[in-house]
Amino acid sequence: MEKQHLTYFKIENFKRFDSFEMSNLGQFNLIVGDNNVGKTSVLEALTFDEDINRLAHAYLSMAVTRHKHNFADGLNKESIQATDFWSYFFKRISEPINVQINQNEKYSISILAQNNLSEIDKVFIRNNIVSNLSNKWLKLNSTINGNESFNITGAYFENLNLNIDHYTPFVEANANYTNSLVDFFYEYFNSNKEARKELERNSKMFISDIEEIRVHKFRANQEVLSLTLFDNNGIFPITRYGDGTVKVLRILMEISITKNRRLMVDEIGSGIHFTRLKGYWQIIIQLCAKYNVQLFATTHSLECQQAFVEALEDSEMQQYQADARNITLLENKQGDVKAFTYTFEEFEFSLANGINTRGGQR
Repeated sequence: MEKQHLTYFKIENFKRFDSFEMSNLGQFNLIVGDNNVGKTSVLEALTFDEDINRLAHAYLSMAVTRHKHNFADGLNKESIQATDFWSYFFKRISEPINVQINQNEKYSISILAQNNLSEIDKVFIRNNIVSNLSNKWLKLNSTINGNESFNITGAYFENLNLNIDHYTPFVEANANYTNSLVDFFYEYFNSNKEARKELERNSKMFISDIEEIRVHKFRANQEVLSLTLFDNNGIFPITRYGDGTVKVLRILMEISITKNRRLMVDEIGSGIHFTRLKGYWQIIIQLCAKYNVQLFATTHSLECQQAFVEALEDSEMQQYQADARNITLLENKQGDVKAFTYTFEEFEFSLANGINTRGGQR
């Protein structure tokens, strides 16, 4: 596994967690646990980025896509300021979110009012931020190998440059069709024949007679990701094949886009018939290995867990076993959530012997 991937992750004061940590992480991580134990919150925590613009975009994107704030009047300082936006992520808004990555990187994320800025903060804002009229600021402190630094941007995204490069590598549980699929296709696949053909090959597991994936304009000003079929002269929107197929296509595309980073997928097996789960997992794992993507995915399904193991037992897949993990979340009577990491061998043994690996309370 590449050194930029996580082997250890700890976060404090994030959503329901006073403190949460995971260790012995691999490249392919399947997270399981009881309902409402915090699986999705763990994925959201993992969207942390040491680049403050990516970090701000991740939080904004998650709040919008999870429908916590619809910003009906548009994304602007006034509409965001009118919400309790940051309270969605901070358990206690007056304290920082602390993050530790592996053993040598520590970060803290703070929301600071104008009158709580230090003189150093104010000088930084004057020298580096064009629009410095915000009354609240997002500050990211970093300590890497003992070297300290910081960055600041407006807490209401006044200074955020929204572009496709800052997209959030997070696929939500109910991910359905959005125009972002068209944007992704144009940016990464449309003019790249090899990437496009790979996407089409991997989609054959779910649409066996697929010939070509492309963007089509069905009516004026409405471009839709679509496909053509062998022995059929028509062209069909991908939505014709259901939400499960749309989500699979999104995951396949996002693995390519997330090259050399980590990708979070909530309920990775939802919408997939159990007979296809093994082959589906093999495609996902092989793509993540090819593009050096560290995968964190959740499931509540025992069938999805079993398919994860079965996919890795085939001879051509055994090379990936050393980097596969099952992470079980358990909540104690005090409400604290602990993560227990199983290697592939431990996970395989547990499933074969009926040992509970799906979490719950204890």
